[in-house]
This record gives sequence, structure tokens and C-alpha cells, in this order.
Amino acid sequence: MSYMENKVVLITGGGNGIGRAAAEVFAREGANVLITGRRAAALEEVTASNPAIQGFVADAADSASAGAAVEHAVKLWGRLDVVVNNVGDGSVGPMELVDADRIAAIFKVNVVYPSMVCAAALPHLEASEGLIVNMSSTYGSKAGAPLSYYAASKAAVEHLTRCWALEFAPKKIRVNAIASGPVETTFMQSRWVSPTM
Repeated sequence: MSYMENKVVLITGGGNGIGRAAAEVFAREGANVLITGRRAAALEEVTASNPAIQGFVADAADSASAGAAVEHAVKLWGRLDVVVNNVGDGSVGPMELVDADRIAAIFKVNVVYPSMVCAAALPHLEASEGLIVNMSSTYGSKAGAPLSYYAASKAAVEHLTRCWALEFAPKKIRVNAIASGPVETTFMQSRWVSPTM
């Protein structure tokens, strides 16, 4: 029996790319998986081929949807074991061309939303002695131009991860970050100037 058998996993931004791939692996290992995203059609494409994966429409720009996603996972399966904060936002471009609203939007999705998801999930993860996985980026520790606000948001994610690991250790909740390099996803194709960056 797999370690993940009958465990419950919540993956934000699970409609495509890294989130979708992670959902499929968790399901293959026996977990029940709830994926979130803004586009119902993308979620339905994933869930149609795997009964262990369910979808929940949620916009990471709306902090209130974080708690709703956690509640839905617990309603479906009665527990929560793993949270994967995968949803992300970012723009590249010269610093002087990025306005205050755009900067705030990047941090709202990449820093605030994962925080709200984890706050809502905390009592359930404590009960299951669960796991939080925060998706970072190589740019969380590596400088890059013109990536300043995306990179800064991922640096914040990595430091949140370190702080949460210490804070939640007494609750027996593990917290880790994955700093992936460029992955050819629709996110990268739509937002990044060059796939070679």
C-alpha cells in the first residue's frame, strides 16, 4: 500500500502545468486530490479522466476563496493531509513600467493567497500531522532581469517556508519549498518574454 493511500491533497493552480502533473501523480499513488483554478473547463479536463481528482473553481486573486477550497476538500473526504501552494502569478518587464497595482497583484497571488490557504488548512493539517509544499522558483534565490517582482515574491515564499517550518514543527506539520527551473507550461508561454530565461 502506498504511503499516500486515502490521503487528501489540495493543490492550488491544478488545472495545468506543474499542478496538474502533481495531481495526477498523487492520484496514481492512491490519494484523493482537490485541484483549484479559475477556469472550470481546465479543471474538468483533468477530473474527467481521473475519479480521484475533483475540481473547485477558485480565483487566487480572491483571498476568501482560500478558505472555501479547504472547506470543500474536508467536506468531500473528511480530512486534509497535504497542501501544495502551486498557483502563481508573475510578469517580466522593466521595473519602471510595472505599476503599483501590478506589483500588489503578484504578491497577492504568490504570497498572500498561499498564506490564507495555510491558515485555513492549519487545524486539519495538525490533526493529520500533514505537509505543506510551497512552489517557489530558481528566481527565489537567483537574481534575474527583468524579473524583480516575480523573483521578490518567490524569495518571500522561500522565507515564509523557513519560518513556517519552525512555527509549525511543534504541531508536527512539515513545510517545504520546491524551487523549480523553467518548465514549459501555458503560464510560462503566456507571461514570460523568452522560454530561455
